[in-house]
Amino acid sequence: MRDATGESRPRWHPRIPSLCGLAVAAVFFWLSFTPSLLPVPWLYQGLATGVCVALGYAIGAFVGWVVRALAGRPIPKRVMRWAWLTLAVAGPIVLIAAVVQGHSWLNEMERLVQMPEAGVATTLAAAVAGLIVALVFVGLARLVRDLAVWAARLLGRWVRWRAALAIGWVLVALLLVFVFNGVIWRGFVSFSDSTYSAANDGTAAGAVQPQSPERSGSSASLVSWQSLGKQGRSFVGRGPTQAQLSAFDGTPAKEPIRVYAGLESAPSDQARADLVVKELDRTGAWTRAVLVVATPTGTGWLEPQSVDSLEYEFNGDTAIASMQYSYLPSWISQLVDKSRATEAGKVLFAAVWDRWSQLPAASRPRLIAYGLSLGSYGGQAAFGSVTDLKAATAGALFLGTPNDTALWSDITAHRDASSPEWLPVYGGGATVRFAASAADLGRPATTWSAPRVLYLQHASDPVVWWSPKLFLHEPDWLKEPRGPDVSPSMRWFPIVTFAQVSVDQFVGTMPPNGHGHNYANMIVAAWAAVLSPPGWTEAKTASLEKLIDAYANE
Repeated sequence: MRDATGESRPRWHPRIPSLCGLAVAAVFFWLSFTPSLLPVPWLYQGLATGVCVALGYAIGAFVGWVVRALAGRPIPKRVMRWAWLTLAVAGPIVLIAAVVQGHSWLNEMERLVQMPEAGVATTLAAAVAGLIVALVFVGLARLVRDLAVWAARLLGRWVRWRAALAIGWVLVALLLVFVFNGVIWRGFVSFSDSTYSAANDGTAAGAVQPQSPERSGSSASLVSWQSLGKQGRSFVGRGPTQAQLSAFDGTPAKEPIRVYAGLESAPSDQARADLVVKELDRTGAWTRAVLVVATPTGTGWLEPQSVDSLEYEFNGDTAIASMQYSYLPSWISQLVDKSRATEAGKVLFAAVWDRWSQLPAASRPRLIAYGLSLGSYGGQAAFGSVTDLKAATAGALFLGTPNDTALWSDITAHRDASSPEWLPVYGGGATVRFAASAADLGRPATTWSAPRVLYLQHASDPVVWWSPKLFLHEPDWLKEPRGPDVSPSMRWFPIVTFAQVSVDQFVGTMPPNGHGHNYANMIVAAWAAVLSPPGWTEAKTASLEKLIDAYANE
């Protein structure tokens, strides 16, 4: 068949799978079941497997096309028959072996993070789901290719076939971009906004409007209860009472100060930050021993164990200030607009610091920066370097920091040569330290000067270790001796490891405390290490850890 210029173009013919594509897909199927950071449920494993298999097929098909093009002639039929026969025998063996060995690897990961071992049915279900997902993706890719060829055939009436095909692919690419950005993506954002804005109007069980004037949302507050949002109401409407604090410490406690501004409390980040400062003025927060500027996660959530522990350790002589910058969960916030977190972190800390810096140095509270997950990402945006952090605060505590956080990345990149990426030593541990367990708080055995900065991070936390660079580059945390809760069998594979760790992020909080993205079991010791509360002892740490664990799991 020829186009308008007389150039030959291919005819339609029955579609058969790519031999090379299937071979590479089988290898990727095997690799997708190798250990990752966390054990995941069968559906998530199926998603990771399906993506890997589809990409493997695409890579193999492309390689096969290149080989045929370079050969310049068809591969002999006898060779192709033997190749197909080999694949027909070896392919099922690879799939079965992947499931068997994958189940063993899954159980190994579950033991390392102290999760119950799953039955073999879980791995079988993941394999089936993976193949279905792969078929869907490959089918969609073929549909796109057919659409490009169809467009080229229409254009081939007027231009040469090769040019028509190129134009066809460009037109299809533009159409896909338009559909994704203009329809799918906007629809996703609109749906997320409507869904989570509605959730933001709710109030969690156990959160009641505070009566104490030391809380935002009370009758004395400049911030209305309704404007705080769901997570803001949880923050100010819960927490230990004076009676509970006194009972724990054995001495009269102060009423802890908690101030917060929700998205509806003021029209902009700056206006909300200014409102927080006014609340700090109103509540007398500048006279407290400790003032924490806490950047929340995407929804505005602050971990109860973190804020409650601080108040117990200082017997209520504390003030915690925060503000909401989104009502979307952190994983959606990262996709839609991570700059919301950084902008809010900068604005809030700057507003509080400006007011705090005007006070007499001898009588003002110790100013502390805090953040968990996306809150850690946003909270660190206020500081360009460790020097800035030391100059502006009396200490900092960051938990589960995302990998692309600028300050964290700079510190990690400049760690002492003898320390691994998953648990680095920076500057001899003089100011900044990293810990994955309470035992790490004394590491290294050198003087830890004030202000103290502490990062909590687990070797198995996918939020900390996920990066686009995983797609093609092996990270140091897999080259170096790895953490105790990461499988010794885990290896880096291009594309595959990226897909695995991407999926791991969705289950980061499934393991028990001490693994993944869960740090509640370390928070008491972490605050004590950073702030050295007056009269605090190891016995109090042990007692408070039991208390926090008990009521946090009610």
